[in-house]
Amino acid sequence: MNNFTIIIPIFNESESIFRLLDEISYEFQKKLPEILIVDDGSNDDFQQKSANLKKRKFKIFTHTKNLGKSKAMETGIKNAGNDLICVMDGDGQNPPYEVKKLINHWKKTPKNNFTLICGNRTSRKDTFIKRLSSKLANKIRRLILDDDCNDTACALKVFSKSDYLKIPYLKNMHRFLPALFKMRNGAIYNIAIDDRERFAGISKFNFNNRFWVGILDLIKVWILIKKKRSYL
Repeated sequence: MNNFTIIIPIFNESESIFRLLDEISYEFQKKLPEILIVDDGSNDDFQQKSANLKKRKFKIFTHTKNLGKSKAMETGIKNAGNDLICVMDGDGQNPPYEVKKLINHWKKTPKNNFTLICGNRTSRKDTFIKRLSSKLANKIRRLILDDDCNDTACALKVFSKSDYLKIPYLKNMHRFLPALFKMRNGAIYNIAIDDRERFAGISKFNFNNRFWVGILDLIKVWILIKKKRSYL
């Protein structure tokens, strides 16, 4: 169970990440996988509190300024020691026991190139505005991209490092991994998972930076997919 890497991008999640890491340690016990935390330019007290994490064999990578979630994911993936990757948020909304569910599903799945296992939250614990913007964005995204993903905004995903690194980097590409994997003839699997409230703090996303920015990125991804198909 420990031959994979969990990557946790964080930005000002000092109030949540340490509790989450304790939960992960408890869940996996002596079979703890490789854990990479990517601090994406936080200005809270994470760095001051993180000295003990290295003693517990957690690996920390730091961006000197905020570069966005996709770049933080890329940093973690490039530095991962395993090919099997699990990405999750650092706010505690993704329960660590659900990591086991996705990893077990991966092991039962035929190993085709660009396979992507996606968490599908059965009961969202977000604010009304966040749920509404995600619902609208999901409907528009699926209509245009036909990406086979029920809940692309869910951070919990499992995939191959080698597959991921074959896809050209795009800003905010974390929102469109299913479409980008399907573009390469990948198989997308939706696995029902539990969702819970954040441990602390507030979401970094709102209607403007989730919906409108998402629509602009969607157009870019659609153009990329059309270009890819034109060569087939």
